[in-house]
Amino acid sequence: MTAPSPLLPRVAAADAELDGCPVRAGDRLILVARHAARAHDQPPDVHRPAPTALARLVFGTGPHTCPGARLARAQLDDTLASLAPHRPTVQRARVDRGAALPGWRSLTVRATEVPRSPEDR
Repeated sequence: MTAPSPLLPRVAAADAELDGCPVRAGDRLILVARHAARAHDQPPDVHRPAPTALARLVFGTGPHTCPGARLARAQLDDTLASLAPHRPTVQRARVDRGAALPGWRSLTVRATEVPRSPEDR
């Protein structure tokens, strides 16, 4: 799970304790989305997708939530639905280490199954 913004600035709304550290109202905090989603220590598992509340966290929460989150999810749903019949597999991938956000410098994907038309069935 990755986030459109890897760091999300926040301000503590009230005094609290966070993992044993005292936090005062007004303290500035930085949420590392990758860590909040536990993507740094748990590899993706198609049989155990992230819970909905966790998956939403990468778009932020509360009054600072991403206004484009709903559109991004709809576009992702449409893209995955279009690709699914082709059963794509990644042949080669090179990470773009110079980019500010996670991405690929090059990505080669190949269809492993050609969808059949209704007439071919």
